[in-house]
Amino acid sequence: MCKIRVNPTLDFINIFDEIFESYDETSRKCPIHDVIENDKEFIIEMILAGIDRENINLNVEDGILIIDATRPEKKDLKYNRKELYTGKYKRSFVLPDNVDVDNINAELKDGILIIIIPKLKIEEPKKIKIKIK
Repeated sequence: MCKIRVNPTLDFINIFDEIFESYDETSRKCPIHDVIENDKEFIIEMILAGIDRENINLNVEDGILIIDATRPEKKDLKYNRKELYTGKYKRSFVLPDNVDVDNINAELKDGILIIIIPKLKIEEPKKIKIKIK
């Protein structure tokens, strides 16, 4: 889960340092995302700018959608500096029972990962007419 620890007694500089503390390789950062629901599907849109498709993994385990992404270290040749953030992103979503896990689709377009999770079609209960004799 993505949490930023903020101690209200700290002054501004300490809060700034704590939010942007250096992360080691096992640290995870949570990408910005939206979850949209309509009658047919759930749509997750997640900002993964600068991450190539081969560095993104999507898995469903025990009803949980797990999104793992890695931004490898790159050097900005123009300014001779490293990117601001390199490392791993991780986010998971508990899927409801009414989704079609076998038909989940994902697309990476302009740095935004779009995941479409279709809902299962629920058949209307068959109504039985009672005859009067």
